[in-house]
Amino acid sequence: MLKRVTAAMMAFALMLTGGAGVLAATEEKAPEDMKKAVEKHLEEEYYDYNKSYEPKFDEKTIKVEATPQAEGEDAEASGPITVYASLVEFQTVRDNIFTFAHREVIYYDATNEKVLSGTEVGKLQNEELTQFKEQFAHLGKKMNLGWIMSLHALIMIVPAYLMFVWSNQVYSSTSFQIRNNLYNQKHTFN
Repeated sequence: MLKRVTAAMMAFALMLTGGAGVLAATEEKAPEDMKKAVEKHLEEEYYDYNKSYEPKFDEKTIKVEATPQAEGEDAEASGPITVYASLVEFQTVRDNIFTFAHREVIYYDATNEKVLSGTEVGKLQNEELTQFKEQFAHLGKKMNLGWIMSLHALIMIVPAYLMFVWSNQVYSSTSFQIRNNLYNQKHTFN
């Protein structure tokens, strides 16, 4: 009984404190101009971007006010900018057969209306943006193997069909000769 109560208390404490770093940033829906800028960015970044598959934005889009660091000793830092961070899922297609599913964290600068690169996000040195990216596992590219596996199955099925089904239905000269007694071989050898 004590183990169950302890486990329940630990689970409850984990639920309360598990996302504390990300909860500091406000969760919002991705704005429309962010969606347009991300689509334009994806078309420029990936030559095989599938336009018919609309990118999906995760519900956990955060909005953060960040101040970029000044470059050089004499430069002054510009004012704070509004950065939206969201998980985006999209597809690329190569040769109309090979499809890849991508999952990436995209950062959008709402003040300047552009998608930020990794270096620009690094210059912000914002802890909330870093924690947001770290909470997602399995970022990157995954190949969809459905098409390819079906083509490989055809490589195995077609020869098997030709060997076992079609070859048994083909004209056989030996059976024709025996049935029609072409060589007068109907006598018995007793």
